[in-house]
Amino acid sequence: MSTLTHPPAAPARRTSPYAVEMRLELLRLLRSPAFALPMFLLPVGTYLLFAFAVAGEAVAKDPDTGRFMFAGFSVMAVTMAALFATAPHLALEREQGLLTLKRAQPAPPGAWLAAKIVAGLLSGAIAYLPILVLAACTGQAHLSGTQLAAMSAVLLAGTLPFCALGVMLGSLTSGSAAPAYANLVYLPGIYLSGLFFPLPKSMHFQTVLWPQFHLDQLVFAAGGVAKFRWIPPEMAFAVLLGFTVLCSGVALWRLRQAA
Repeated sequence: MSTLTHPPAAPARRTSPYAVEMRLELLRLLRSPAFALPMFLLPVGTYLLFAFAVAGEAVAKDPDTGRFMFAGFSVMAVTMAALFATAPHLALEREQGLLTLKRAQPAPPGAWLAAKIVAGLLSGAIAYLPILVLAACTGQAHLSGTQLAAMSAVLLAGTLPFCALGVMLGSLTSGSAAPAYANLVYLPGIYLSGLFFPLPKSMHFQTVLWPQFHLDQLVFAAGGVAKFRWIPPEMAFAVLLGFTVLCSGVALWRLRQAA
C-alpha cells in the first residue's frame, strides 16, 4: 500500500511589523501628489532660481554666498519635508479613528509612530538629494566632498526635531487645520531665522527663537564655514535637543489622552 507524501511546507516569511508600517507609510506619501510634488520640487526649484539664475554672478565672485545659499535651501528642503510628512497625515488619521484601529491590531504599539518618523526622515533625504547633486556636480556651493558629507549628515539628523514638531501638531490639531497650523509655525521661521538673506542687526535678537536657525548653525559648523556662525555649535545642539524632547513629550501626552 503506497503512502501519499506531501512536500514540506515552505517556511513562512516573517517581516517585521515596523518594516511593513514604514514601507506603507512611505509609499502612501510618495503616491500623494499633493505632498510629493511641492515637497520634492519646491526646494530644488528655488535653489536653482536664486543660486544659479538670480545670484549666479555673485556666487561665482564670492564663494561664501554659494555656501550660504546651499546651507539655507538644504535646511529648507529637509525640514519642510519632515514636518509636512508627519503633521497633516497624523492629524487626519487621528480624526478618522485610524489610530484606535491600529491599537486594536496585533502589532507593536509604537510601530505606526516609528513609521511616521522614518517616513519624515526619508522624505527630507529625498527632497535634499537633488540640491546635493547640483552642488556636487556644479561646484556652485564651493565645498569639498568632505564638507558636503559632514553637512549632509547633520542635515539628515536635523530632520528629527521637525518630525517631532510634526507629530506634536498632528496630535493637537484636526485633519483640516493641520496644514494651516504647520505653515503658521514653519513659514515665519525660514524667513526670520535668516536662512535665505542676512538680517539687519536690529532683528538678530529673535533668530535664536527658531529651530531652523540652530540647524543652520550646526550645518555651517559641520562644514567648517566660520563666516556665518553666530553661536557655538554646542548651544545650537542643546536647543534642538530640548526642542525635540519638548515636542515629543507633548505629542506622547496628547496621544495617550486620546487613547
